[in-house]
Amino acid sequence: MKSGLAGIVGVGCYFLAVLIAWPENQVGTSICLILISAFPILGIVFSYGIHSAVATQKESTANRLGFVFAVAAFAMLLGMIMAQLAVGAGIGEMAKGLDDTGAKAFRRGLRLIDLGLDVAWDFLIGTAMIFWGVALRGRSGFGPAWGVPLVVLGIALILLNASTFPWPPGSHGLFDIGPWIALFFVGVGVRLIMLGRAGSA
Repeated sequence: MKSGLAGIVGVGCYFLAVLIAWPENQVGTSICLILISAFPILGIVFSYGIHSAVATQKESTANRLGFVFAVAAFAMLLGMIMAQLAVGAGIGEMAKGLDDTGAKAFRRGLRLIDLGLDVAWDFLIGTAMIFWGVALRGRSGFGPAWGVPLVVLGIALILLNASTFPWPPGSHGLFDIGPWIALFFVGVGVRLIMLGRAGSA
């Protein structure tokens, strides 16, 4: 299914945006913005594909709720990205006239906004993963081998972020489970493509 490809491309755009040191000018900011925004936008397309793949065999409350929470999560993520990049691009202008101590405190205070939005995204997508894990357990082509890990990852994502709120788990003595979840969803995307080619999705 093309939605599976959308999910894979979206994850790829995210890694390109965060791993490449983009120039600190308008061109670099704009390119980074477009690339990283592709992740939540294509993520909604991907979410629709997961919902549709399950619904073709048996629609369920868990499947519908998984889609609803995923759309809310990716919309929240897009808002978080915009807030984070806006602060990073405009902090120099906003902090003019402040001494170094004041500028640092101002920057740290603004960062709490996108950190809070980041946790909201994690809670929403974690909930979506739990519902979809339940839905995928009964879907041929996926089953418990896909559904159970998805539930476990969703619960772990929520608990890890709650444990260190408002700070990211990876910077406060725990670990960042996000990259593993991204890789798992790449696997789901590949699986959707395979099922689509086989005519069963």
